[in-house]
Amino acid sequence: MTHFSLLLAAALCAAGLTAAPVAAQDEGANLRDASLALRAQVRAAAGIEDWESARRANAAALALQPGHPGLLNNQLVLARLSGDQTAMLGALEAMADHGLTFDLSGLAELDALLELDADRVAAIESRLAVNAAPAGEARLVAEPPLRDALIEALAVDGETERLYLGSVADRRIYRVEPFEPETAEVFAGEAQPVGSIFGLAIDRRNGLLYAAEGAVDITPREAGEEIGTALLALDLETGEIVRRHTIDGAVRIGDVTVRDGVVYASDAEGGRIYRLNGPRETLELYAEDDRFVSLQGLAPARGALFVADYTWGVWRIDPITRNAALLAPPQGASLIGLDGLTADRTGRLFVVRNGAAPVGLFELEFDRFGAELTALTPVLRADSRLGEPTTVRIADGRAFVLNDAQWALFEPDADFGARTDPQILSLPLP
Repeated sequence: MTHFSLLLAAALCAAGLTAAPVAAQDEGANLRDASLALRAQVRAAAGIEDWESARRANAAALALQPGHPGLLNNQLVLARLSGDQTAMLGALEAMADHGLTFDLSGLAELDALLELDADRVAAIESRLAVNAAPAGEARLVAEPPLRDALIEALAVDGETERLYLGSVADRRIYRVEPFEPETAEVFAGEAQPVGSIFGLAIDRRNGLLYAAEGAVDITPREAGEEIGTALLALDLETGEIVRRHTIDGAVRIGDVTVRDGVVYASDAEGGRIYRLNGPRETLELYAEDDRFVSLQGLAPARGALFVADYTWGVWRIDPITRNAALLAPPQGASLIGLDGLTADRTGRLFVVRNGAAPVGLFELEFDRFGAELTALTPVLRADSRLGEPTTVRIADGRAFVLNDAQWALFEPDADFGARTDPQILSLPLP
């Protein structure tokens, strides 16, 4: 059996479930189904106050997704509901073990926990404080008046210091000049309509800006308009669409990166990765795997392609076989909720996390052989401006972070008055 088949079998066994043997070609779907089934079992068992069954099912789900903040929180909730204060302390320690944060002052049982073991509570509090400690000093480089655009994508031109911003809610690409950081001009999307823009990358070699085009529920549409997904190639100076690259089977291209004229794009909802070998080439399927769930940023580095998956962590795509291997999370870290990913020219990988607290920018550190992750080191953390950071780009030795996409404020029942203008922060790489 493969590593994932063994992991799945162990998780089902831990939950007290039985399952037929898992075929290799089906293990991706089985992993997703198993995770959903285990979560459903947690809810069902908790609904009849069978706390032990709920706890075992949740532990099995954690075996599939180590460090998942929601599942770690489930541990705490189940301990609270069952009145097991010792288990509450264990759940809080597990959060601290994975580099996450939690506000102990909000626990109604805090006084009881202190009475039970004040030293243990103090140790947990200290570790949580370390996980939340500030890291990095960023400066604001741009704040254009685009609060109603839902800016999701960012590209930085290292030669001109221009910023390019991709919008979901008004289907535009904007350009921000370095000498006018509080204004934005429409770069593309008016004369030649585009869909929502989810990713941007600059190809200086060919004078192009690549954009990931697609649609989600909040994408505005004209009556009867259908919006597909494509990799757009735009003239870097004029914004003219030079070519719209499409491929059969694509669902929604979510992010894009360029290195030495070669383009890679992730299909956020299709479980696929595409490659374009040059502006005149045809978009091709580079990798596909049933285990991919929510592919986000991607970066060629260290002789391979690395891709962030919001659900599972970080995948390494072998350049020869094109097979995907899920990197084990380093000790003391959670790789759940990762979004933007990029690499510098030396192969260092930097990733944005917004699906687990604390959010921020982190470096993925490897052992000297480049085979295993050894640490998730904070580069920018506990900055009051960080809300929902989504994208990171590197230029001139600096990391540029799009720090607050505000997706929730674009839902139909959201408070529209709470939106703020997008901010781009920058800081020198350590």
